[in-house]
Amino acid sequence: MKHPLRILIVDDSPEDAVLIVRHLQKEFAPIYERVETPEEMEAALDRGGWHLVISDYVMPRFSGPGALQLMHERGVDLPFIMVSGQMGEDAAVEAMRAGAHDYLIKDRLSRLIPAIKRELREAVVRRERRVAEEALSATEARFQSLVEQSLVGIFMLQEDIFIYANPKLGSIFGYPPEHLIEKRSILDLVAPDDQIRVLTQFLRPLKEGSEPLHFFFRGTRQDGAAIDLEVNGTRTLINGSDAVIGTLLDITERRRAEAELSKLWRAVEQSPVSVVITDLQGYIEYVNPKFIEVCGYPEHELIGKKTSILRSGTMGDEFYRELWETIGSGKEWHGELHNRKKNGDLFWESCSISAVKNPEGQITHFVGVKEDITERKLVVDQMRQVQKMEAVGQLAGGIAHDFNNLLTVINGYSTLLIRALDEKSPMRKEAEQILRAGERAADLTRQLLSFSRRQIMEPRVLDINRQVKSVQKMLERLIGENIRLVTELAPDAGLVRMDPGQLEQIVMNLVVNARDASDTGGVITVATVNRELDEGYTHRHPGSQTGDYVVLSVTDRGQGMTEEVKQRLFEPFFTTKEMGRGTGLGLATVYGIVKQCGGYIEVISEPGQGARFDIYLPRTEQEAESQGERQSDDSIDTDHTILVVEDEPGVLNLVVHTLRMRGFRVLETTDPEQGIVLFERHADEIDMLLTDVVMPFMSGPTLAEHLLARKPTLKVLFMSGHTDNRTSFEKTLEKGMQFLPKPFASDALIRKVRDTLQGTGSQEAARAIPGGSN
Repeated sequence: MKHPLRILIVDDSPEDAVLIVRHLQKEFAPIYERVETPEEMEAALDRGGWHLVISDYVMPRFSGPGALQLMHERGVDLPFIMVSGQMGEDAAVEAMRAGAHDYLIKDRLSRLIPAIKRELREAVVRRERRVAEEALSATEARFQSLVEQSLVGIFMLQEDIFIYANPKLGSIFGYPPEHLIEKRSILDLVAPDDQIRVLTQFLRPLKEGSEPLHFFFRGTRQDGAAIDLEVNGTRTLINGSDAVIGTLLDITERRRAEAELSKLWRAVEQSPVSVVITDLQGYIEYVNPKFIEVCGYPEHELIGKKTSILRSGTMGDEFYRELWETIGSGKEWHGELHNRKKNGDLFWESCSISAVKNPEGQITHFVGVKEDITERKLVVDQMRQVQKMEAVGQLAGGIAHDFNNLLTVINGYSTLLIRALDEKSPMRKEAEQILRAGERAADLTRQLLSFSRRQIMEPRVLDINRQVKSVQKMLERLIGENIRLVTELAPDAGLVRMDPGQLEQIVMNLVVNARDASDTGGVITVATVNRELDEGYTHRHPGSQTGDYVVLSVTDRGQGMTEEVKQRLFEPFFTTKEMGRGTGLGLATVYGIVKQCGGYIEVISEPGQGARFDIYLPRTEQEAESQGERQSDDSIDTDHTILVVEDEPGVLNLVVHTLRMRGFRVLETTDPEQGIVLFERHADEIDMLLTDVVMPFMSGPTLAEHLLARKPTLKVLFMSGHTDNRTSFEKTLEKGMQFLPKPFASDALIRKVRDTLQGTGSQEAARAIPGGSN
C-alpha cells in the first residue's frame, strides 16, 4: 500500500506540476495543490497538513527563493525541494544557502523520489531533535525560573569567588547579582569576626573533599547591617574545575523570634505571678514555678490533674459555672478565687483566664495568670479600718475646736466669778461646780485632740524609764491595792522625742485599761526594751515602719479580747465596759498620740489569756533635756500694752476683761487685718501680741510674722484649741515663741502673759498650767 503524500507545489505551469505528481505516483499516493503567488501559498500554509514543498526556481509573479523566505518568515519547517528547468550551479548553491533541502532539474526527476524519502526521514529527525531541544529548553527555563525565583539564596563558587548568584542571594546582602558574580568573594560578605570560622570550617573542608556541610555564620549587608545566615554547601565540578554549590538562608528574623520565644519562656518561668495552661476540659498541661510555690503541690502532682484540685469549697458551683461559660465563649474572665493549698491553708488569688486560639480561630487551650493577694486583702481590710479611724478623728478634732472656745469662756468666767464671791457665799460652791464640770469637759476635748492628732505637741527628748518612774506612785494609787504593779525597765532603753504629758497619758490610759480588765486582781507589768523593726516585720504588720524603736509594753492577766473587739479597740467612744466606767476615749487617745509621734501599736490578746499592748516609739540619738522647774507666782508688771486678736467674740471678751482687770492696757479686734491697722497706729506702745492661731483670712503665725517684721522686739503669745497645720505650727514654737492651749482659766492666762513679757516662759511651764483654775 502506497503511503499518502500531501505536496504543496509552487509552480506557474500546471503541466509541470502534473508531471511531478505522475512521477511520484510510482512510490506514493500523492495529493497536491499548486500555487503560483505568495497569497495563494500563504493560504495553503494556513490550511496546513503538508508533508513537503516542491517549488520552481523562477516564475513570473513568484520565485523559489521567495517561497523559501515566506516559509521562514512564518516559521514553517517542511522539506523544501527546488525544481527548475534552467537552474545553474550558482543558483543551486544560493538556494541551498537560503535553506532549501535539495534541488533538481525538471528533466532529471529520477532523483526526486529518493530525495523526498531522504528529506522525509530527515524531517522526522529534525522534528524529534526540535522536540527534544524544546523540552530541554523548557526544562532549563523551568530550572532557571526555579533558581531565579527561589526564596533561598543559591550560589556557585570557584576559588571562593561567586560564579553564579541568584536574585535572592543578592537581595539577602543588598546587592544586584551582577555586582557579586566574578567580582566578590564570599568572605567579603562575612562579618569580620566570623571570617576565620567560615574559611577554616566551611570553605577549606569543602575544597578538601568534605561531605556536604551545614554551617551558621554572621554576614554583613551592603548597608552595614549584620545578619544571621544558615548555609548548606557541597563540592562539585564545573567545566572540569573544583567548585562549591550551595544554598543560603537569612535567619535573622528566625533567630530574633527564637530569642523572643526564649525570653518569653524565661519570663514565664521566672514570673512573680502564677501561670497555668489547661486543655479544654481543664486538665493542667503546664504550670510555672511560682504556681508550684504558691499552691505547695509538686509539678508531677499537678500535670494531668484538673484545676479543681485547688478548690477550697467556699465558692459555689454557680460561680464556677459562670466562669466556664465565659471562657468557653472565648471571652476573658477576671475575678478572685478562694483556693486551698496542699497543706490545707486557704488563700486568695486575683485571676485572669483567657482562651488560646489556633490560626483558624478555634479554642485549643486556656491560660490563667494568677497572683496571691491574701496579704493584700488583709492590708486593705486594715487600711479600711485606719481610714475609718481617720474619719472619726477629723470629726472629733472639729468638735474639740468648737468646744475649746466654749470651754474657755465657761471656765474663764467661772474662775472670775469664784474670785469675786466670798468664800462663805452659797453661790461660790455653785460656781465651783460649774468650773469642775468645765475642767472635766476640757479633759475630754484634750483626749479628742490627741486622738485626732490635732493637739499641739511640745516635744522633748525624754528618758522613757525616768518618765515611767515619775508616775509610778500615782499609778499604784490609781490601780488599787488588789492589783500589783511591776516594772521591768531595760537599763539601756533608748531616748524618745515626744511631749512628756502625752507620754504620761499613754502610760496612764494603758494602765487604767489593764486595771479595768483585771477586776479580780492580778499583776500589771510595765516594761521597756529597745527593738529594731526590719522589712519582714513591717511586711507582716501594715502601718509599721522600719527603724530603731523603744518599746513600752503594758501587760495584764485579765479577761483578754476577741478578734472582733481588737478590730474596734481604738475607735473613739467604743468600750466593752459597763455604763459609767469609761468614755471610750482612753485607747483612742493612745492611738492618736502614738500615730502623731510616728510610732506603731501592736496588741497581742486572746480571750481568757490577758492582753499586751506594745507601743513602738521612734528612738532618737539626741541627748535628754533637763526638766524645767515651774516658776513661782511672782508679782506681775502690768505696765504694758497688749494687742489681742481673736475671732471668737466670747473668748476675746474674756481675755480682754481678764487683762484689764489685772491692769494691762489692751487693744482688741476679731479681725487680723484690723489688728495690723491697730498695730500701725500704736506700734510704739504695743509690747506684746496675743493672738489665736486659726482665724479666717489670716492665721495667727502669719499675723505675727508680719508684725515682727515691723518690730522685732515684739513679744508673741499664741492661743488655740487646735491647729489645722499642726506640724508647721510646732516648727514656729521651736523658734522660742510661747503657746497657751485652750481652754484656759484667768490665772493661767495671766501667768503665761507674764512669762512671755519677761522672756522666762518655757514649754515645760506651759505644760504645767492645767486647763482649769490653779
